[in-house]
Amino acid sequence: MSYNVAIFWDVENVKPSSSANLFIQGLWDYSEGLGRVVSSYAYADWSMLAYKQLGPSLASLHFNMIHVPFRGRRRDKNSADMHLTNDCLDLLRFQSHIDVFLLLTGDSDFRPLVMNLKKAGKITHIVCDIKNASNDLLRLADSFTDYRDMFPSEEEDSFEDTTDENTGKRAITTAYSKEYWFERLAETASILHKEKKGTDPGNVKISMKKLNQGFDEKSLGYKRWGDFIASASRAGYINMEYDDKQSAIIPGRQFSQETGSLQIALKTLVETLTEMDGRARQPEFHRYAVVSSKLRDKGINTKTLGFSQFKKFISSAEARGLVETQVEKLASFVKRL
Repeated sequence: MSYNVAIFWDVENVKPSSSANLFIQGLWDYSEGLGRVVSSYAYADWSMLAYKQLGPSLASLHFNMIHVPFRGRRRDKNSADMHLTNDCLDLLRFQSHIDVFLLLTGDSDFRPLVMNLKKAGKITHIVCDIKNASNDLLRLADSFTDYRDMFPSEEEDSFEDTTDENTGKRAITTAYSKEYWFERLAETASILHKEKKGTDPGNVKISMKKLNQGFDEKSLGYKRWGDFIASASRAGYINMEYDDKQSAIIPGRQFSQETGSLQIALKTLVETLTEMDGRARQPEFHRYAVVSSKLRDKGINTKTLGFSQFKKFISSAEARGLVETQVEKLASFVKRL
């Protein structure tokens, strides 16, 4: 079955810092992977130089470019939100043949919109900046992905992720042990605890999938998220704490923040980038291909950690606040933070 897809892009909320035209083409390719694109909208102050240069690429793909002017130095956020929401709901009402709504935003203010789309039986996908997207928004969507995944990769996949044809969600392969993913669950709870954020099961679920894009507990044989949590608890990787209001996940005795396989790889990545910086006063950007080669020389194979591409490993490090990335033309670069 081929789905009809509509795109709504809040450009101010999801704005690539470089190689925006490559991002737009990658976004279009991603959208066509979900179905046939029949409507597309982008919202920004198109008089601004930073956004004006996107015009030719968007026009070539027949985007409706909705002008949302800045007032002084700030965008009228409420106006942009209302424009996008109203246009989306109009499409829902008058073009019922649209099956999939792809939203480019991480703003929690769009939760009511996503809820309305779901009530109408529509599929919702979100492309966002994983580092600051609202967990409450992502929890409502059928799937979400980081905008950096829209950029083309310098490398070829050595294996393909399986894909759920109904939601477009990429399921992680079962070649990686349950214990590995129990570690990731405990790590997520540990990170949230250090950041003084909620560790209730729902928030941990979204945060874990932000840190480990493509993870799906169902691919490990669990029908529900709660079953996965219970199994991790029995194995000693997490503990559950309860009070009158909610439950919380905390790391268990089996979890080691320093010695887990992914932790070692991430630590080695930062050490390698530091070595590559040499005597530079500030961290410098280094090409993915060079960094990947140096990590392999140190015995780090990112594919054995569940990453089909090196860039997904780097995205995981970026989501953890360890590195920063940029794309220039067709080359990808990373630096330590």
